[in-house]
Amino acid sequence: MIRWRWICFLISMVLLAVAWPASQKLSFDRSLHRMFAPNDPTRTDFEFLQSTFGIADLVVFAYRDAQLWNQDGSGIERLESIRERIERIPGIENAMDLSKVDHMLGQLEQPLSFLGTLSGKAKVHPLLNQGDAIASEFRELFEGQTHSRDGNLIAIACLLKSSRGGEHSTSQTLTALRGIAGSLVEQGMDTGMLVGQPVMIEEGFDEIERDGARLSVVSTVSLALLILIGFRSLRWAIISIAVVQWSQIVTRGLLYWMAWDLTMVSSMLASIITVVGVATTMHWMLGYQRAMKSSLTPVQAISQSMNSLWRPIFWACITDAIGFASLSFAKVGPVQDYGYMMAIGSLVVLCGIFLLVPALALVPVAPKRVASLLGLSFSLRQISGDERLQALLASVLNKVSGSAIAVSSLAFALFLIAIFGSLRLKVETDFIKNFDPTAPLVVAYRAVERDLGGAGVWDIILPAPKRLTQEYLDQVMAMEDRLRSIEVRTIEVLGTEATNEVSGTNAVNATALRLTKVMSFADADRASRSSPILGRLSIEARLLGMQQVMGSFLQSLIAQPSPGERYLRVMLRSQEQAEAFQKELLINSVRKTVEEATSIEQWKKLFEREARNQIPTVSGYYVLLAELVSSVVADQWRCFAVATLGIWIAMSIALRSPWLALLTIVPNALPSFCILGWMGWTGMRVNLGAAMIAAVSMGLSVDSSLHYLIRYQRERKDGRSFDESLATAQSDIGIAILLSTLALVLGFGSLASSNFLPTVVFGITASISMVGGLVCNLVVLPALLKLCVRTNGCELQYPRVARRSR
Repeated sequence: MIRWRWICFLISMVLLAVAWPASQKLSFDRSLHRMFAPNDPTRTDFEFLQSTFGIADLVVFAYRDAQLWNQDGSGIERLESIRERIERIPGIENAMDLSKVDHMLGQLEQPLSFLGTLSGKAKVHPLLNQGDAIASEFRELFEGQTHSRDGNLIAIACLLKSSRGGEHSTSQTLTALRGIAGSLVEQGMDTGMLVGQPVMIEEGFDEIERDGARLSVVSTVSLALLILIGFRSLRWAIISIAVVQWSQIVTRGLLYWMAWDLTMVSSMLASIITVVGVATTMHWMLGYQRAMKSSLTPVQAISQSMNSLWRPIFWACITDAIGFASLSFAKVGPVQDYGYMMAIGSLVVLCGIFLLVPALALVPVAPKRVASLLGLSFSLRQISGDERLQALLASVLNKVSGSAIAVSSLAFALFLIAIFGSLRLKVETDFIKNFDPTAPLVVAYRAVERDLGGAGVWDIILPAPKRLTQEYLDQVMAMEDRLRSIEVRTIEVLGTEATNEVSGTNAVNATALRLTKVMSFADADRASRSSPILGRLSIEARLLGMQQVMGSFLQSLIAQPSPGERYLRVMLRSQEQAEAFQKELLINSVRKTVEEATSIEQWKKLFEREARNQIPTVSGYYVLLAELVSSVVADQWRCFAVATLGIWIAMSIALRSPWLALLTIVPNALPSFCILGWMGWTGMRVNLGAAMIAAVSMGLSVDSSLHYLIRYQRERKDGRSFDESLATAQSDIGIAILLSTLALVLGFGSLASSNFLPTVVFGITASISMVGGLVCNLVVLPALLKLCVRTNGCELQYPRVARRSR
């Protein structure tokens, strides 16, 4: 490869030129439901709900107005004005608010107008009539949907048009809505708020996408500065940047050709490729530095360093790929894709190292004067304090050698404590907590959580007959009454937690989770029957009348996707800020109640006659988000087991010793378990970032063990004693491990500047895990070698050979 370095470099440039256009086309998948596998029931149920009722295109515009119920109608008229402005936005299909309900009630005074033959607005506002029975029914019906109990927070449900791009793209529509929200300040009110799935996607995922690009630059620059400051070598700083950027572009090109999209999980792809690339390049750089100390020429130094390092570099990238690829055993789709992506990225880094480094390290450089003016050098200098670091590492080894049993026992004790702690992990299912607490999106969701009965929005889809009957609607109402009585209560008892679902429990320190709102067309129909006029009409006539007033918004309550099908939607609302197991109990209780309510004989006959193979479905964002992180956390142990097995097999091949490979598991698994155990013992919540740390950090930190043990084996093969071999590996490879770990910590630490909490948590926990891996590889690994290898002979027997010149 040294001889043909320019051919290799030319190949790398061709690959770069081919991959560049494709890398720019790699898109960002912003769908939450695609976080699940295509055949996962959670995803299929949600997609059915979405396709039937179009709920993914629903945005809630909320604002505060204490004068909503003013008897002069100023509050209602102001609401109507805002809603009409919203409906004039090209991307808005329809909007539903209290002013439309008021308009519908006003038309009851003109029966022919209600039937669509006359037009005109009501001159009065019947919804404000406190003595009107039907007005009272509708005010109560829409409480929690269009207004808060005190009337201070008002909500307008905006249905977006289904098309994307062009004149009414989602981004343009939300920008227009934000413009209207900001204009409320001119009327003496607070700025309006936007909530809903499209808002979360556009605002939240825009931030994630910006993080991906920004973190790539931050991590690349910080790691290049490490080389510049530590070694004052402009050449190797350029080499590290070249390897990283080449690897990122080629990886993105490959992902595009494979028809993969980046997701919320894989937004840190560029940063991790940067970390892997720079850490691997640094090992070669330090090997080249050691070779140059022997007064070799640059060509000889590159050749010697490649001969000694190609095997650990190769297997380090392979173990990185195995650690990431283990995520493919997760059930969450983007986590699987992320594992594959990073496995591909690790292998691309491996190719980039061998294609680029020989040519760039040996390219003749003319403008050395420029580097000297900057106080830099195109050659590689010895790091400041090298002798002191070697002395420190030797001192650590001496202390470890004298207390190998104590160090090993402490490591296993920590392992057991961490394992028990990890069994107490709690899941963070409040998705809004993943964003900056001061962000407008979070502020809006908190207001909805507090004033509208909860930000948890989910639904029940019920098959409905072709023509609605009173018997059917009565059964729906009976089911809703049962749903309203569900209560999941948590009781704290001596630090433990117990749960029950019995309404009315009067336990001390008990918190309850219930459905704060249950509403469907059945409720709207019941309220409308309070009118002497509407009460005389058939159900289908009342449905037609409400459709004329509500327009396409009524399709979010009852839909007919095909001539032979009809579905009724029961809208549920609950508190988002709740324990994960409480949410799970509430969801299961709702499913059980729906199953019991729809299994009665009348419903069975209905389903057999008009809705064969159609069963009630419970779905929505609340269900989606509650099960998302729980699935990731449940998968982490499977992924960790796969990563451990795969890495052990790879290490067994690389080291040619399954015993030595087994020794590497403890020091590299211990840091991750300690982090998870600490989170479990302290009660910290686990989000998407922390849930992936075990398998990923295992694959990255084992690189240090690999370099350490391969150097140890080389020394043993050269005929040196156990103590001599261990001392050489600790001295030479220890510095490389220390500096490469510093590079990893700087790279992962840059993730902490993200505004997306899972990225921050992943960066911090990965950095801590890398530092823990450093300590374990320089303390625990030598102790285990001393204990197991020297005492029990658990290694290959190397023939003693004549010592070669070093």
